[in-house]
Parts: sequence; C-alpha cells; structure tokens
Amino acid sequence: MSPPVTFTLRDLNRQPAKILAAVRKYGRAEVKTRSGEVFTIAPKKTGKKALTQKQIGDDFARVSAERLQRMIDAGFVPPKPGEWDAERFNRIIAGEE
Repeated sequence: MSPPVTFTLRDLNRQPAKILAAVRKYGRAEVKTRSGEVFTIAPKKTGKKALTQKQIGDDFARVSAERLQRMIDAGFVPPKPGEWDAERFNRIIAGEE
C-alpha cells in the first residue's frame, strides 16, 4: 500500500512544513529523488503518552509552589492579602511613582 502523498526532493528542500503536515495527517509520506530512489518519512513512536490537561496543571502548580518556597527561603516576604495595592503597583509599572 502506497502512502496517499508523494513529494519530490525539491519539495523537501523548499517546503518542509508542508511535508511534515502531510505526515501528521496521513501517518507517512514518500519523497522521490530524480534518480528514482524513494524515501518514506514517518513519525517516530516514542512510547510516551500525551499528558492530560489535569497533569499539566498539576505539574505547573507543583513547580510554582517549589519556586515560591525557594524564594521564601531566600528571604522573600510575600505581601499579605490586605496589603496588596494594585493601583500603586500599576503606577510603579508605569513609572509614575
């Protein structure tokens, strides 16, 4: 069974994104040279499962908590909820204060 798309070596040189898009869509693609050689491009199976959104969120929360703890260990004192002044912060960012 031949793949649904075949490209030339010139296509590979000038439009690699187009070939990779076809590989993603069809699973593989062929590239033919002028001498008649045919090469097949297919994605490599890594065995890794894609992370779910929950896993990504959990990883981000864990890394953020670790970073905050390192900052506190280094002497950072986070502001208390009642002490935060968003308007003053915006003026400082704008260079007005």
